Amino acid sequence: MWKFWYTNQSPSKNCTHAYLSPFPLLRDEHNSTSYDSAIIYRGFWTVLMLLGVLTVVVASFLIICAAPFASHILYKAGGGFFIVAGVLFSLVVVMYVIWVQAMADLENYTNMKKMDCPDFAVYVRYGWSFMLAPIGVFFALLAGMLFLLVGRYIYLHSD
Repeated sequence: MWKFWYTNQSPSKNCTHAYLSPFPLLRDEHNSTSYDSAIIYRGFWTVLMLLGVLTVVVASFLIICAAPFASHILYKAGGGFFIVAGVLFSLVVVMYVIWVQAMADLENYTNMKKMDCPDFAVYVRYGWSFMLAPIGVFFALLAGMLFLLVGRYIYLHSD
């Protein structure tokens, strides 16, 4: 047990797989907001994400309140909020793609890391959650259009 926990340690430099921030840290600097563009871009990205989540919550609340087909206005408002949420989430996805593909300085980051690990290589891959995000955008837009249609149907067929 002693050998496993204490004496069988890896060397000081161990090259492992890791996630890459599009705004890589400088060698002796650990402040992730050292770039002004990073602060602004992350700020916009975060605000759009939070607005999208808030919009979905408000839309869901409006649809729940309109559930017994009582108010066509609530259905239309909820549908409008779902469409706005779909647009906000699509902007978030597009901003993320731009962030990773265009703004990340992968060449300088690779050169910096090769000082520590000579066989270092960078591979850009999107995770499964990123692949599901456009599907979520599609369903938010679809839900918005369907609830607008339901609101219109209730309006036309109400007494």
